[in-house]
Amino acid sequence: MKNLIRSTKELLEELGMKESHYTNLGKTERVLSIATGSYFALKGITNIFSHPFIAATSLMLACGLIGRGTSGYCPIKEQLEKDDIVPEPVLIVREEITELGE
Repeated sequence: MKNLIRSTKELLEELGMKESHYTNLGKTERVLSIATGSYFALKGITNIFSHPFIAATSLMLACGLIGRGTSGYCPIKEQLEKDDIVPEPVLIVREEITELGE
């Protein structure tokens, strides 16, 4: 089993699973995305005539997952990890009114 995992990992690294500057997914997430996408693609192809709507949905999901895994970039994860959730600064102005004596 370990040899199968090791050979699969080496094969995926040869096919272009190397990280680049825009990659925001780890190797495990990428492999799982590709595996899950492949499963949904297989299910979509086998159900294309019996359940066409479910098959089309499965194939669209498969394309997204396989694309996510092969590119290593996920825009949803990027949005969730942004640190821009800082409240905007508020300017408080204090105004004093003084009356002049008569």
